[in-house]
Amino acid sequence: MDKNGSSFDDWTENHAWFRTNYARLARRFDHENVAVYGKKVVDHDSSLSKLLNRVGKSYPRDRVVVEYVTRKKRELIL
Repeated sequence: MDKNGSSFDDWTENHAWFRTNYARLARRFDHENVAVYGKKVVDHDSSLSKLLNRVGKSYPRDRVVVEYVTRKKRELIL
């Protein structure tokens, strides 16, 4: 991504990387929140608030993807 790219473009690329690598991330960080920036995990924690505090001090919040990961399969009730 160009350094002058929009924050939405950066976020979108980070989110696409997160989705593509979800299975691997779930194996490594099961039941944790992960922060993705620059198409890599930059931090993780079981406490979302602690993770957000740390990430907010080091990375631009509008470009970081923070998601919870788990090995457990998701069930949708329609």
